[in-house]
Amino acid sequence: MARLETLGSLQKALRLTAPPRGLVPTIAALCALAVAIASVIHTGPKVDRRLRHDRATYAAMSKHDRETLYITSLGLPPDYFAWYAQYVGRGDRLFYQVQPSGLGEFIDQPHAVEDVGRYALLPAKSVDSLSEANTVVTWNQDPALLGVPFDGQQRLGLQLFFVSRIKK
Repeated sequence: MARLETLGSLQKALRLTAPPRGLVPTIAALCALAVAIASVIHTGPKVDRRLRHDRATYAAMSKHDRETLYITSLGLPPDYFAWYAQYVGRGDRLFYQVQPSGLGEFIDQPHAVEDVGRYALLPAKSVDSLSEANTVVTWNQDPALLGVPFDGQQRLGLQLFFVSRIKK
């Protein structure tokens, strides 16, 4: 019986009272802050070195080379997009007619041309279907294959690169 009383008093002595209100959220916030600071200390120097390296690399390039780096990195000639940009603008809804072809390991030519066009031909808007478009941008294809009437058409030399206005 004495042993049970001792056990009971031990349990009473070990009972913890509830922590003061707001202590648990404060401790959780301090732990999160400690993890964030440790992360910055761990990765900060690596990120800083990478940013300094990239700045040195791109600062050595001309403005034109920096602006067209994305296009050339995909293996596309940036001059074609500069030519297209002369004939498209605000209010144009562009449909891309591109010859199906591989371009690299991760992207094919139709996707690459459309991706670059969405950026390089702003403020014109790219659309997914011919019925939504008022202009067709053609890359190495004959726009007559689409079977729609055109109001006007620009052609890049003898090559099959066109900007065609759809007759509405």
